[in-house]
Amino acid sequence: MLQIILAILAFGVLVIVHEFGHFITAKRGGVQVNEFWIGMGPTLLKKQYHGTLYCLKILPFGGACVMEGEDSESENEHAFGKASLPRRMLIVAAGALMNFLVGFLIVLAVMRPNGPDGGYIVSTLASVDPASTAAAQGGLQAGDEILKVDGYRILLRSDFETALARGKDTTYEVVVRRNGEKVTLPAVKLEATIDAGDGRKMIGLTFAEQPDSIGMHLSMTVRTSVSYARMVWASLGMLATGQVGVDQLSGPVGVAEVMADTAKYSMISFFQLVAFISINLGVMNLLPLPALDGGRLLFLIIEAVRRKPVPPKYEGYIHAAGLVLLLALMVYVTGQDILRIVAGGS
Repeated sequence: MLQIILAILAFGVLVIVHEFGHFITAKRGGVQVNEFWIGMGPTLLKKQYHGTLYCLKILPFGGACVMEGEDSESENEHAFGKASLPRRMLIVAAGALMNFLVGFLIVLAVMRPNGPDGGYIVSTLASVDPASTAAAQGGLQAGDEILKVDGYRILLRSDFETALARGKDTTYEVVVRRNGEKVTLPAVKLEATIDAGDGRKMIGLTFAEQPDSIGMHLSMTVRTSVSYARMVWASLGMLATGQVGVDQLSGPVGVAEVMADTAKYSMISFFQLVAFISINLGVMNLLPLPALDGGRLLFLIIEAVRRKPVPPKYEGYIHAAGLVLLLALMVYVTGQDILRIVAGGS
């Protein structure tokens, strides 16, 4: 139960962080914020302060930043529509930017060396086993920093396995940095053929370990954060191409369940998952879809091109339709989450 409560609170905090991004940017930009909620549902506490009604709601997740003239025309000089176009773009994007920042800071805080000697395992080859004749014949050498495998950018050591899993066979095009220059190896056979002695088969590549340092810690934090964002895009691509179905998506219930299970296993893993979800929220909210921040940003880009805004009435209709579809999707995936949990417990 404690892990479930922790998961719900963590998810709620990420949403509040997102809304706070809109709130603080609007306030600093002179835009009137009429209401700022923490939570959802019936109001427990409320207080009017400096023109903003602050509300604490009963459900510990969700939140909202309600700005003057955000979804309608307003003559108030501090209305959202009266702000400059760059200012409005920043306010709309600020929620996602806050999620990126929080995700990065969490990764920075929980990142730990993963090497046997207290350093970080990187994507540079320490050695190529002589028994791995296929890899050697393909041109791989000790000291090569693997940059891409079949076009998949290698940011972390773990990306190497991901790239191999994406391949259709065991022969890959590998791009490496060797002596400061990029070298393309067109046909490298990477197949687990070497007996490890315990029943496992290995490719025969050993990756180098870099000593822990402030610079290395920052580098690994940036790489991990970018990798998290890329995983979201890859998942969306798989959804768009039909490699995964809508029935495999998870909503808040499924996410909370995974977070609770992770918290039972390891708090470091739990916070890594929170960081991934935070960056996930940032990426998803910037998608150019109605009702999302990315959809609102798209209308502002159109305004910049046309040199005049889309009439608020029509923009409102589009966002309202998008919201209905989004809520329908949320109801569907939540139902799927509940069915999976019930089926798993029976």
